[in-house]
This record gives sequence, structure tokens and C-alpha cells, in this order.
Amino acid sequence: MALPVAYTVFHINMAFSSIEEEDRATVIDCCYWPLLKLAEEGYPIGIEATGYSLRAIQAIDPDWIASLKKLIEKDSVEFIGSGYTQMIAPLMPAGMTRKNLKLGNDNYLELLGVQPKIALINEQAYSPGLLPLYKGAGYQAVMMDWSESASHIKNWQKQWSWRPQMLAGEDGVTMPVVWSDAISFQKLQRYAHNDIDASEYLEFLNLQLEAGTVAFPLYSSDAEVFDYRPGRFGSETKLADMSEYQRIQILLQVIQRSGVVKLGTPSDALKTLEPNSKPIFLDTAAAPVPVKKQRKYNLLRWAVSGRDDLSLNTACWRIYSKMVSNDSSTDEEWRRLCRWWASDLRTHITEKRWAKLMGEIRAYHEQTGSCDAVARQSSPKINTNPDVSVREEGRYIIVEGHNFHVCLNTRRGMAIQSMGFGAYRPAIAGGPLENGLIGTLAHGFYDTIEFGADFYTGHYVSEPASRHKVTDLVPCSPEVSQRDGHVILTAKLSIGSQVIEKKLDIDVSKGCVEVSYCPSFSLPRDGSARFGHLKLNPRAFDPATLYFACQNGGVKRERYELWEQGLKSVDHGVPVSRLVSATTGLGLTDGVLELGDKEHFVRLVCDRADVAACGMITAKEVGDSFFMRAALTLAESDETRQDSSISELASLVPLDLRYKIKIGRHGA
Repeated sequence: MALPVAYTVFHINMAFSSIEEEDRATVIDCCYWPLLKLAEEGYPIGIEATGYSLRAIQAIDPDWIASLKKLIEKDSVEFIGSGYTQMIAPLMPAGMTRKNLKLGNDNYLELLGVQPKIALINEQAYSPGLLPLYKGAGYQAVMMDWSESASHIKNWQKQWSWRPQMLAGEDGVTMPVVWSDAISFQKLQRYAHNDIDASEYLEFLNLQLEAGTVAFPLYSSDAEVFDYRPGRFGSETKLADMSEYQRIQILLQVIQRSGVVKLGTPSDALKTLEPNSKPIFLDTAAAPVPVKKQRKYNLLRWAVSGRDDLSLNTACWRIYSKMVSNDSSTDEEWRRLCRWWASDLRTHITEKRWAKLMGEIRAYHEQTGSCDAVARQSSPKINTNPDVSVREEGRYIIVEGHNFHVCLNTRRGMAIQSMGFGAYRPAIAGGPLENGLIGTLAHGFYDTIEFGADFYTGHYVSEPASRHKVTDLVPCSPEVSQRDGHVILTAKLSIGSQVIEKKLDIDVSKGCVEVSYCPSFSLPRDGSARFGHLKLNPRAFDPATLYFACQNGGVKRERYELWEQGLKSVDHGVPVSRLVSATTGLGLTDGVLELGDKEHFVRLVCDRADVAACGMITAKEVGDSFFMRAALTLAESDETRQDSSISELASLVPLDLRYKIKIGRHGA
């Protein structure tokens, strides 16, 4: 009987957020050369690096690259790929991920003479739409953490984590997955840092083997955490007298001599995949984009947190849109965009490196203007449409026509009272009638104190930490005009201490409302800021066929059915802790979040080049009814959130705060 395989993958990252560029030579000496010495001593290891990291090392210490290449040729090291930079693919257009993977593969062939067959999913941020992209780039398997996904999957079988499995991706694409594991790599880090001794670590390893593990990830994380401290946290362990890599070598020697497990590479682990394995899913409606480690690590930390992730991501989308339309863009221009879209710029980036980035973006923008908001066509000439009616009834303005209606509440910042098909009919018992697909559910609509509030549609809410909530739900007197079948309403609103103009452009013939704010208001320095709230009317939808769908980095939208012996409980926006304001989010990489049932749909549309907001869904059973809401988040809090330099980037990348809400019928 074959011994279980214990394997490692050391992640090398020259762009590590807390490492200054002048410290890179030290990192190579302290962290990367000891890795190669482990392999030279006969301990098989996996090493993963981006193309950018290899190029950076080559520029500083070409001997290291030459030594790595020889060890790969001798099968002492297995090289694992990931792309040119460490990018969060569920936040990227599919074309950008393809380009990142190709540029990385080009560097691997150029510097190492190898095309890796296993890819580490960057930051372990996964969605099913990524598998076709990795397969198309020539990869035969991926590496992904199993534990966070398992915590959300009701029928997760523990034995799935004991060996590689097949993953089910978009369009029926399947790929093997070699597991990484946050608990196991943190255990080895604690041993190396002398927080636990060898006997405690070996007891942990034996427990995994006794449970039935066939392929065990001894280590699957950063190489820079051993024998080097970037000084990111005050709680970092101090370097001891004995080298941490020496402690790791001693442990590997003990494991190798134990006779109970075989040290191997990720490909050795992949050989333990059982033939005809049934593909499994890692994503769920509650966690559509699983990531690494604890739940404080979620998609939003790279999307709407950091120093100013929102502006940086919006700039990248604008540059990407212009580069896609320009066939003359060079590989070096694509590499630059990959660097600007890298995850390390969005977390604990140092002040010096952030200032350098700002200088690069400023110079690029002055040369090309590519960070500007997308130019829009001027409004058509005024032309009142006789098929469209606009009337006032008390605090409401009602627009009707073309089998469509929208009713707006002027005492609540033009929040949508009802939007749906046919003529408007006043609310009964706190909510729209069946022909109003979305709108406001008034206090008392739900017969439970948990939902004893007003739930609006089409508004903005900011919840700064330890301060009062700020909204645009204020009285207003909008100006109304008609342009070529569109009804335009504009009003001045006070949002906290700011006065802005809110505009609603209603396209009656298309069943669509565009909401925009001008000028872009300042977002809170902490806490959350969300707009585009959209509340489904429970009277209009069949709970047994409810779903939501969006793109998270793939080519097609991923669809999540919400009924399984009752409505699934989903709450992407619920805080993880006092520090982390939300649980997860949706990449919306084609700018569309769709909700609906078997008959109707509602689409929340936010162009990435306007503002790269993320989506959120809340769905819960409430007695005999249900609650379902979508929203767009502009800002969330976590430990990466900072306030410095935001105004500079925001001035380079003026956000265009707008979104559309469109209703429709399937098959119409």
C-alpha cells in the first residue's frame, strides 16, 4: 500500500505589499536561497511565483534563477504557475485574466524553460468561471484552499479534503484541484516561528493521517514569512537564534525518516486523484467567491477597501477598455496594467510604494487621459412623448407608459415606491401590488420585529463606524422634463454635509431607470457605503424559483438558485466583526447583477468604467413571505482600510456614480 504524500508549495512574491523595493535583495538572501538549499538537500518542494517576481529576481540575482532552473530540470523542485502578477481574477474581465496567464507563461518559458501544469489560484479567490480560462492557458490542474468553501457547503464530505478532487466549473469544464489548507500552513508557520515544538506539530500531522488523509499539504503559503519580518504588524514574532528554514529542514528530515508518509510534490499528490471522481462545487449562493484563510479575507478587501481600491480598480477598468479597443497595445503596456491591477497594491502597501504608484498613474494619465470618466453623449432635444404620462399625487411622482410604471417618493430622495408593468396602483398593506416588481416595503409589511423598518429601493446609505447613518432619503422638489421618450427628474439633495444633484433618467419604452449623482460625493473614511439598493416585492415573485446571476471573472454569468427545501439564507453584507464590515461580495465583471424567478427578472447594471462597485445579495425567509435585496457597495472596512492619499487618486480618477435598474420578462 502506497504511503500518503505530504507536499509543499512555497509562494514567492517580490511584490509582497509590505516589502520595500530596496529590501528585495535581502528577501532573496534570507527567504529564497534557503528554499533552494532545501531542494538541494533532497527534500522535494513546490515553488510558485508570478512572472513579475521571476523578472524582478533575475534583475537582482540571476544566479538564483539559474539554480532554480537546474533544480526543476532535476525534478527536485516542481514549479507552480499563477500568471504575470497576482491578480484577483473574480474582479477582472476574462480577457485580462487570459492576458495575465499568457504573460506569466511567456516568462516561465523564457526564464525557466518550463510550462507549469498546476496553477495556484491567486489569493485563493475562486469562481467557476475561472476554470475555462486556466484550462485555455494550458494548465492541467489548479490549487485551491478547501476549508472556507467546506464551511458553507451543507453536504461537504470530509474525505474530499483527504486527496485531490475534480472541480466543476463553467460550461461543464472540469479540472483537478490539489488542495492547499490554511490550518496546516499556519501550523507549520507556528512551528518554524518556535511558537509550538516539533512534537506538537507531528501530533497534528499524525491526526490528519489517522483520519484518512492520502495527500496532505504540509505548507502552501508565503516564503517571505520565514527568516524575515517586514514589520507589518506589531504582533509579528521575533526572529530566534536558529534559522527558521533550518527548523523547517529538521522537521522535513524527521518526516522523511518516519516511514509513515512520503515527501513529494503537488504532482505527486495529484496522482492520488481517484479515477472517475465526481466533480464538486466550491461556490455557493452564500459564498459565491471563496477565498483563503478566515472570513475576514473576502473579495471586498481587494475591491472596495485598502487605501482607495475603488478608484484604483475603476482606473484599471477604464485603461483596459481603451486598450482592448487598441490593437497596437504592446506586451509591456499589458504588463503595466497587470502590475496596477495586482492584489498587493490593495492591501498593506507601504507609503513609499503607494507614492511611486501614484506617480506612475499620474504620468500615464497626463500622457493619455485614460483615467478620465467615459465620455457620454449629450442629451437629445426636448420632445414630449404623448404616450408617456407624468403626474403628481401628494408626495409621489408617477410616470406611466408603454405597459410600464415607476412611482417615486419625493419625501425620500426620489426613492422608488413601485416599479413594474402596467399602470401604477397605490400600495396596499405597506407594499406594491403584484405588478410592481420592486419598490418600497413599508414599516409593518413584515409581521416580525426583525424586519420592522422601511425598506427602500434606489437610494444611498453610508454607515460610518461609531457614527450615525447617512442617507439620501431626504425631502426634495425635483425638476421634471421629457427628452425623446425619457422622463428626467433632477433634485438637489443633502447627503451628510454635502449637497449633490441626484438625477433619474426614466426610459419608459425599455422599462429602465438610470440613477446618477453629480458631483461624486465623498465616501466615508471608515465603515460602509452602498447604493443601488433594490428590494424585490414578495407579492410579485415565486420564492421557489428565485435566483440571482452575475459574472465573477468568467465569460458567462453564474446562476445561483435560492430554493432548496425552503429559501436559502444569504447575506453578503453582514459584518464579520467590528473591524470587517461585510462577509463577501460579487465581482459583477460584466457590470450586471440579475435577480428574478421563472417569469420575471430585474437587472442592476453598473458599468465598471463608471465606478467599479461590487454587488451584494440578501435573501431570507420571513414567516410565510421572504426578503430579497440587492445592492452595490462602494466602500467597506477591514484591516487594510486607510485614508492617506485617497484625495490624490480620486482627483485622477473621478468616479461616475451611476447605475441602472431594468425590469423584464423571460422570453419577451
